[in-house]
Amino acid sequence: MSVPEARGTTTVSDRAFARIAEKLASEDEHVTGRPHVSASVTGAVAAVHCDLAVRYPTPVPRLAAKLRDHIRRRLRELTGIAVENVDIEVVELVPEQGRRQRRGDDRRPRPV
Repeated sequence: MSVPEARGTTTVSDRAFARIAEKLASEDEHVTGRPHVSASVTGAVAAVHCDLAVRYPTPVPRLAAKLRDHIRRRLRELTGIAVENVDIEVVELVPEQGRRQRRGDDRRPRPV
């Protein structure tokens, strides 16, 4: 029986890892626009930070927890790298199309 030869290693750059995470974050229907994602990969462990625009009125804490789990799990499946931390920062709330924002100064009398 022969011993298998040593296999090489695959290195995933921070930038490539961030691009994969960006794609995963944008898969959720409540995320709008292109997420801004940064990542730091050290050996077989990584950390990810996502700045997102989210459709309003989405429950932000629930969405953030869902995205953290999804990103962490899928990055591990796709790259073999354990994700130690996923920070989600909502930088913008975007009202759904067709909904009118209510502000005191936006109220105008409707024609009868």
